[in-house]
Amino acid sequence: MVERERTEATRVVDPAVIRASGALLSAETALGRLIDTEAVAPTGLDPTIVDLLLRLDQAPGHQMRAVELSRQVLMSPSHVSRTLDRAEKADLLRRAPDPDDRRASLVTLTPAGRDVIADFAPRLTTIIDRVINQHLSSEEVDTLVDLLGRIERAACEPCVDDD
Repeated sequence: MVERERTEATRVVDPAVIRASGALLSAETALGRLIDTEAVAPTGLDPTIVDLLLRLDQAPGHQMRAVELSRQVLMSPSHVSRTLDRAEKADLLRRAPDPDDRRASLVTLTPAGRDVIADFAPRLTTIIDRVINQHLSSEEVDTLVDLLGRIERAACEPCVDDD
Protein backbone atom coordinates (compact mmCIF):
# COMPACT_ATOMS: atom_id res chain seq x y z
CA MET A 1 0.00 0.00 0.00
CA VAL A 2 2.82 2.43 0.84
CA GLU A 3 4.54 1.64 -2.50
CA ARG A 4 1.32 2.34 -4.41
CA GLU A 5 0.78 5.65 -2.60
CA ARG A 6 4.37 6.65 -3.31
CA THR A 7 3.96 5.83 -7.04
CA GLU A 8 0.71 7.78 -7.32
CA ALA A 9 2.19 10.71 -5.41
CA THR A 10 5.18 10.88 -7.77
CA ARG A 11 3.19 10.94 -11.01
CA VAL A 12 3.80 14.08 -12.96
CA VAL A 13 0.83 13.65 -15.30
CA ASP A 14 -2.59 12.80 -13.96
CA PRO A 15 -3.75 9.53 -15.64
CA ALA A 16 -7.10 11.16 -16.42
CA VAL A 17 -5.31 13.71 -18.61
CA ILE A 18 -3.83 11.07 -20.92
CA ARG A 19 -6.64 8.51 -20.72
CA ALA A 20 -8.25 9.29 -24.10
CA SER A 21 -5.03 9.94 -25.99
CA GLY A 22 -3.44 6.82 -24.51
CA ALA A 23 -6.38 4.67 -25.55
CA LEU A 24 -6.39 6.21 -29.03
CA LEU A 25 -2.66 5.69 -29.53
CA SER A 26 -2.77 2.13 -28.18
CA ALA A 27 -5.62 1.20 -30.53
CA GLU A 28 -3.86 2.84 -33.51
CA THR A 29 -0.60 1.06 -32.72
CA ALA A 30 -2.27 -2.34 -32.31
CA LEU A 31 -4.32 -1.98 -35.51
CA GLY A 32 -1.33 -0.64 -37.43
CA ARG A 33 0.84 -3.58 -36.38
CA LEU A 34 -1.89 -6.04 -37.34
CA ILE A 35 -2.34 -4.44 -40.76
CA ASP A 36 1.43 -4.31 -41.34
CA THR A 37 1.89 -7.95 -40.31
CA GLU A 38 -1.14 -9.58 -41.92
CA ALA A 39 -1.98 -7.35 -44.88
CA VAL A 40 1.09 -5.36 -45.91
CA ALA A 41 3.92 -7.87 -45.27
CA PRO A 42 2.65 -10.36 -47.90
CA THR A 43 3.05 -7.63 -50.56
CA GLY A 44 6.77 -7.44 -49.82
CA LEU A 45 6.54 -3.64 -49.92
CA ASP A 46 7.25 -0.90 -47.43
CA PRO A 47 4.04 -0.01 -45.51
CA THR A 48 4.39 3.64 -46.56
CA ILE A 49 4.33 2.64 -50.23
CA VAL A 50 1.20 0.55 -49.72
CA ASP A 51 -0.40 3.46 -47.85
CA LEU A 52 0.36 5.82 -50.74
CA LEU A 53 -0.99 3.33 -53.29
CA LEU A 54 -4.17 2.90 -51.25
CA ARG A 55 -4.67 6.67 -51.09
CA LEU A 56 -4.19 6.91 -54.87
CA ASP A 57 -6.70 4.09 -55.34
CA GLN A 58 -9.25 6.13 -53.38
CA ALA A 59 -8.52 9.44 -55.15
CA PRO A 60 -10.60 10.70 -58.08
CA GLY A 61 -9.02 9.38 -61.27
CA HIS A 62 -6.53 7.44 -59.12
CA GLN A 63 -4.30 10.50 -58.99
CA MET A 64 -3.46 13.42 -56.74
CA ARG A 65 -0.82 16.04 -56.26
CA ALA A 66 2.31 14.90 -54.44
CA VAL A 67 1.90 17.65 -51.85
CA GLU A 68 -1.62 16.36 -51.04
CA LEU A 69 -0.24 12.85 -50.55
CA SER A 70 2.32 14.34 -48.17
CA ARG A 71 -0.44 16.07 -46.19
CA GLN A 72 -2.55 12.93 -46.00
CA VAL A 73 0.23 10.70 -44.68
CA LEU A 74 1.51 13.46 -42.37
CA MET A 75 5.07 13.20 -43.67
CA SER A 76 7.42 15.81 -44.99
CA PRO A 77 7.31 16.40 -48.74
CA SER A 78 10.95 15.27 -49.01
CA HIS A 79 10.23 11.96 -47.25
CA VAL A 80 7.20 11.35 -49.47
CA SER A 81 9.24 12.27 -52.54
CA ARG A 82 11.86 9.64 -51.71
CA THR A 83 9.11 7.07 -51.14
CA LEU A 84 7.49 8.03 -54.45
CA ASP A 85 10.89 7.59 -56.14
CA ARG A 86 11.05 3.98 -54.91
CA ALA A 87 7.44 3.26 -55.89
CA GLU A 88 7.93 4.84 -59.32
CA LYS A 89 11.10 2.78 -59.87
CA ALA A 90 8.97 -0.33 -59.14
CA ASP A 91 6.39 0.91 -61.71
CA LEU A 92 3.65 1.16 -59.05
CA LEU A 93 2.91 4.80 -59.80
CA ARG A 94 4.03 7.53 -62.11
CA ARG A 95 4.61 11.24 -61.68
CA ALA A 96 3.95 13.92 -64.25
CA PRO A 97 3.92 17.71 -64.15
CA ASP A 98 0.63 19.16 -62.90
CA PRO A 99 -0.84 21.09 -65.86
CA ASP A 100 -2.43 23.55 -63.40
CA ASP A 101 0.75 24.24 -61.38
CA ARG A 102 4.25 24.06 -62.86
CA ARG A 103 5.77 23.62 -59.39
CA ALA A 104 3.66 20.56 -58.57
CA SER A 105 3.49 17.01 -59.83
CA LEU A 106 0.55 14.68 -60.23
CA VAL A 107 0.99 11.15 -58.97
CA THR A 108 -1.03 8.43 -60.72
CA LEU A 109 -1.53 4.78 -59.85
CA THR A 110 -0.25 2.40 -62.55
CA PRO A 111 -1.81 -0.96 -63.45
CA ALA A 112 0.95 -2.66 -61.40
CA GLY A 113 0.06 -0.43 -58.44
CA ARG A 114 -3.61 -1.35 -58.82
CA ASP A 115 -2.60 -5.03 -58.81
CA VAL A 116 -0.82 -4.52 -55.48
CA ILE A 117 -3.94 -2.91 -54.01
CA ALA A 118 -6.16 -5.68 -55.45
CA ASP A 119 -3.93 -8.24 -53.73
CA PHE A 120 -3.83 -6.24 -50.46
CA ALA A 121 -7.54 -5.33 -50.25
CA PRO A 122 -9.01 -8.71 -49.20
CA ARG A 123 -6.53 -9.01 -46.32
CA LEU A 124 -7.23 -5.44 -45.19
CA THR A 125 -10.99 -6.02 -45.42
CA THR A 126 -10.71 -9.17 -43.29
CA ILE A 127 -8.79 -7.30 -40.60
CA ILE A 128 -11.21 -4.35 -40.56
CA ASP A 129 -14.17 -6.72 -40.35
CA ARG A 130 -12.55 -8.72 -37.53
CA VAL A 131 -11.33 -5.77 -35.47
CA ILE A 132 -13.89 -3.04 -36.12
CA ASN A 133 -17.08 -4.25 -37.81
CA GLN A 134 -17.57 -7.28 -35.55
CA HIS A 135 -17.23 -5.13 -32.44
CA LEU A 136 -18.98 -1.89 -33.41
CA SER A 137 -22.36 -1.25 -34.95
CA SER A 138 -22.51 0.82 -38.14
CA GLU A 139 -23.77 3.75 -36.04
CA GLU A 140 -20.80 3.37 -33.69
CA VAL A 141 -18.44 3.29 -36.68
CA ASP A 142 -20.02 6.52 -37.97
CA THR A 143 -19.60 8.09 -34.52
CA LEU A 144 -16.00 6.88 -34.28
CA VAL A 145 -15.18 8.34 -37.71
CA ASP A 146 -16.79 11.65 -36.72
CA LEU A 147 -14.95 11.81 -33.39
CA LEU A 148 -11.59 10.91 -34.92
CA GLY A 149 -12.11 13.52 -37.62
CA ARG A 150 -12.78 16.16 -34.98
CA ILE A 151 -9.63 15.15 -33.09
CA GLU A 152 -7.58 15.23 -36.30
CA ARG A 153 -8.87 18.68 -37.25
CA ALA A 154 -8.16 20.02 -33.75
CA ALA A 155 -4.67 18.54 -33.78
CA CYS A 156 -3.95 20.01 -37.22
CA GLU A 157 -5.13 23.54 -36.39
CA PRO A 158 -1.65 24.63 -35.32
CA CYS A 159 -0.06 22.94 -38.35
CA VAL A 160 1.73 25.25 -40.73
CA ASP A 161 0.72 24.88 -44.37
CA ASP A 162 3.96 24.59 -46.35
CA ASP A 163 2.31 24.78 -49.77
